[in-house]
Amino acid sequence: MTASDEQSGTGAPSLATLVISTEPYLLAQAERETIERLVPPESRDLNLKVLYGWETDLGTVVEFLQTLPFLGDRRVLVLREVHKLPDYKELTSYLKDPNPSSTLFMTSSGMKKSDSGYRTLSALCDASELRRPYGRSLVSWVRARFRSQGKEIEPAFCELLVQISGDNLGLLATEIDKIVLVSGDRGSIAEEDLDVSVPGGVEVIFNFLDALGDGDSSRALASLKTLLESDNPPEYIVHMMAWHYRQLIRGKDLVRSGLSAGEAAVKMGKRFPALKEKFTRHMRRVKDGDLVRALDVLAAGDLMLKRGRIPEVTVLDRMVLELLSG
Repeated sequence: MTASDEQSGTGAPSLATLVISTEPYLLAQAERETIERLVPPESRDLNLKVLYGWETDLGTVVEFLQTLPFLGDRRVLVLREVHKLPDYKELTSYLKDPNPSSTLFMTSSGMKKSDSGYRTLSALCDASELRRPYGRSLVSWVRARFRSQGKEIEPAFCELLVQISGDNLGLLATEIDKIVLVSGDRGSIAEEDLDVSVPGGVEVIFNFLDALGDGDSSRALASLKTLLESDNPPEYIVHMMAWHYRQLIRGKDLVRSGLSAGEAAVKMGKRFPALKEKFTRHMRRVKDGDLVRALDVLAAGDLMLKRGRIPEVTVLDRMVLELLSG
């Protein structure tokens, strides 16, 4: 009986699991959840071992797994980067006849489903690949993580948080935890709760983007000054400007597909009345040619910032004026 057969059709813990992913955060999360589910904190010193494949050998792994739990119900061995274990394919001998009182949890960031090693191990254990979410899926991932902590949040705020964190899952998770903490007992996340993730407060970046959308150069320059005084990096400001114009491009595409401006705004996640009204107003004001030109202006400005020959404030001021000169 193999490790995967042992718990088939039962509620018993898996005796062996292999999880692969190119995203370190997802592997760490899966490992953490497994440990919390199977090993009580008070018995982890005796019944839990975490090893990297390159620092151990097959004999050490099997010896730990074959030993009965001490003052507990189960032993768990976490074997990170299993593909680095010398002769890791020889684990098959153990997996064909595993100790029912032990769980082997294997992870790998370098193994692919097409690899012979994956095929060999997955035939004898529970195996899965955790794929990193992108685009709209990443926004859904953020919203689901808030919901797992009992909080509702608008998709537009999720998308803003993704932009703030630069698609880094570990950083995103940390920011979510911070926002949940400051939100207190409320069941939904308010705009001001996101201030903890934005230097100077999220209202500052919203005011800046709103001014761009309204074509108000004086207000945009004043908001830009506040952003810089709050120590927001120029690269972040350019990143958020690019996000703003890409949002408008996507919204206009939806309108061309047959939706009304309001329907397009909702489709883009702008469900709060104020957000919906602003986005609709911005879409109606901006011309298609201005959106194409905006991306060119941002690309040129980003290059000037990287070259460092002109003061950052000057570059950003010029970008704003050029963006709103149409």
